[in-house]
Amino acid sequence: MTTRFTVPEISCDHCKSTIINTLSTVDDIELVKVNIETKNVTLKSSEEIDLDLVKSLLDEQGYTIVS
Repeated sequence: MTTRFTVPEISCDHCKSTIINTLSTVDDIELVKVNIETKNVTLKSSEEIDLDLVKSLLDEQGYTIVS
């Protein structure tokens, strides 16, 4: 499954690596791609992802998700 969302706070490689490292800890997530220019995050997973968990993990790092 593929899930996409926007994170307005993405501005640099540090943001990118923080998001990738944070979301890579979630069991069902197989791939995390972050596009700095478009501020988009793409997740590939074997199962449906719990977006509340993703929002919570990113919120702890200072990032918000917008659809």
